[in-house]
Parts: sequence; structure tokens; C-alpha cells
Amino acid sequence: MTIDTIEELRAELRECVFTPAKRKALERELAELIRQRNEALAEEEGA
Repeated sequence: MTIDTIEELRAELRECVFTPAKRKALERELAELIRQRNEALAEEEGA
């Protein structure tokens, strides 16, 4: 997981037209990546 992946998904959601189902899937994927990033950051701060 990288910040680039998160930014790419955000750009796709902002600039592209998707079916409602595909948009929802991408939004779930983005939310999961952000959750993982935040979890990793919290672990680093606690270390």
C-alpha cells in the first residue's frame, strides 16, 4: 500500500464516470486503504 495508490483512486473517483456498483467498490477499496494507512501510522507513533 502506498500513498500513490490512495491518490490514484481519489483521482479516478473524481475524474471518471463509473457505474454505481463500480464506484461503490472503489470507494470501499479507498476507505480500506486509508484505514490501513491510519493503522500503520498509529502503530509507528506508538512505537
